[in-house]
Amino acid sequence: MILARISRAIREQNWFAVAIELCVVSAGVVIGFGVTGWAERQANQTRGDLYLERLVTDMEENRRRFTDARDFRMQVREKGVEALTYANGSRQPSEPWRVAVAYFNASQAGGAEGVDATYREMVATGDLRLLTDLNLRGRLSAYYSNSGFARITDELPGYREDVRAIIPLTIQSYIWENCYESVSGRIQRLRDCDAPAIVEAELAPLALRLIQDESLNGRLRYWVSTQSAAISIHEHQITMTNDMLERLQQARGANGGDQ
Repeated sequence: MILARISRAIREQNWFAVAIELCVVSAGVVIGFGVTGWAERQANQTRGDLYLERLVTDMEENRRRFTDARDFRMQVREKGVEALTYANGSRQPSEPWRVAVAYFNASQAGGAEGVDATYREMVATGDLRLLTDLNLRGRLSAYYSNSGFARITDELPGYREDVRAIIPLTIQSYIWENCYESVSGRIQRLRDCDAPAIVEAELAPLALRLIQDESLNGRLRYWVSTQSAAISIHEHQITMTNDMLERLQQARGANGGDQ
């Protein structure tokens, strides 16, 4: 229709009409690009807001995981310290069962793997650009680059193998079933538990062997020291996660996500 009018105006040499038609066409193109650009910006903002929501959810889960890992490591260290008080004679093993439990549960290990699926998706798809705050992007990159911590938090010590080679499997099975729990295969906890129906005369030689094995206790001292380092790392992870969570929530609020 517009092309027909322009052609007719040219044939009639009606240059004013030609100019009007060309202005109408140009305005239509400009408006069309504007509408398309606005729609794209709105779509990008919506996607960016959804990513912020998912990142906040990930950070909340990470905080739970790191907190659970720290609390579990504190329990393990406590058992290690208890076992060493028996070994150095500052505490008498009035109950051989408590000695066996302390030595066994002092060998527990396990780190906390953070959630990074949303961040990896944003990097892989190029959608990290949807976060317009360059400082926030940099902090996210730094946060998810702290993988070196795993060398300490995921360590399995030699003590773990040695003590489990000494304690009979029947006692280990009882401890697993009654003195330890794992929630959803991830959260670990140590539990108070009563002694099994085993004659104390059978437990006393085991407790004495554990207490008097200086090589074993040397490795236990190393493991207790490592627990302190792991606890410190988890504390640092919790602090970093809280900081990231606060920044993400601020960014979400600035985008209207809390309205």
